[in-house]
Amino acid sequence: MQFSDLYTQAVSLLHNLTTPNGILASTIEADNYKRIWARDSMVCGIAGLWIKDEIVIEGLKNSLLILAKSQNELGMIPSNVLPNGTDASFGSLVGRIDANTWFMVGACLYFKETKDEAAWQLLKPAIEKCRIFLKASEFNTKGWIYTPLSGNWADEYPIHGYTLYDNMLRLWSEKLFLEIEGKSTTECEAILKKTEANFWPSETIEDKLIYQKPALQKAQQKKQNHFGAFILPGKYDLRFDAAANALALLQFQLNNTQKDALSTFIETLPNNLIPAFWPVVTKENDDWNLLEGNYSFSFKNHPGDFHNGGIWPVWMGLFCLGLSKNGMKKEAQKIVSAFTETVLENKAWDFQEYFNSKTLKVGGKTQMGYTASGIVFMNLAINNE
Repeated sequence: MQFSDLYTQAVSLLHNLTTPNGILASTIEADNYKRIWARDSMVCGIAGLWIKDEIVIEGLKNSLLILAKSQNELGMIPSNVLPNGTDASFGSLVGRIDANTWFMVGACLYFKETKDEAAWQLLKPAIEKCRIFLKASEFNTKGWIYTPLSGNWADEYPIHGYTLYDNMLRLWSEKLFLEIEGKSTTECEAILKKTEANFWPSETIEDKLIYQKPALQKAQQKKQNHFGAFILPGKYDLRFDAAANALALLQFQLNNTQKDALSTFIETLPNNLIPAFWPVVTKENDDWNLLEGNYSFSFKNHPGDFHNGGIWPVWMGLFCLGLSKNGMKKEAQKIVSAFTETVLENKAWDFQEYFNSKTLKVGGKTQMGYTASGIVFMNLAINNE
């Protein structure tokens, strides 16, 4: 099997997941996967948009419409909803900030691609309510949204505060919306500049951009070689977050020093594959107490598994696309080759959510649109200019 075969199968799976009501997360009947999800359906839909697949694009529109219809009075988009529009879930242990941001990104990209005015008139009021909700989620009105523990896709992993992932999504969605509406993006650009400066701080960062000087000075001493994951009062957490770095690479242009550092970092990762978060959290780490009891169905975050070092093709694919955008196609090709080899060696492969970074065995649910989307992103990274 070649990577091109995997790509063909991935597009076929996206078609199978597309229903008249929207795009399902998976074909399986387990843990609410046969629902319309703000994250999964948007990611799949965006993959379809970027390859101009009419079937998936129609599924994206229907997903957007059902999510908008299920928005609550506070402006929150549901994390997931049944295809018939009933039983909307806004999160279990805590609400999901990235349901709103992925919805906004999906809606704006859909309209920019299709110019579907009829759908836009239905989606725009929901977007406006999302913007109010996200503005309130800043708490201090200074431009960054604050995500609670378990408040995004990595809902069983200890990431919270001013997260790079959530803020890159929010800024992407906000900039897209302002551009569509013909409004100034100056304020958004200023927050993007502050985000880039703080999450990968250089020695020459301007004082006016610094979030918190003592914490930043500690971060500078560590000479990081990728964007950090999140910022808390008193702490810049510099662990690697693949989804966050992917979104940053898609919106920022790295300088040569950063490109060299990131390339060096990739070489240190297991088998040239990209874990969702790195390094893994073990019982010896302070974060273990935030990890061991935080789950809904069963504990999955053993070191190397699930969010805790698991290799998710969806974020690896988006990361490859970000590398390619930054002129690092060679690194992207190496990752895609390693991924293809890993799939070929894994007889149990069926578009599972992730690989264990220690054993390279597949883990999680099967027939995942997330994973199919990651393969589409990989194909775009190595084959498109």
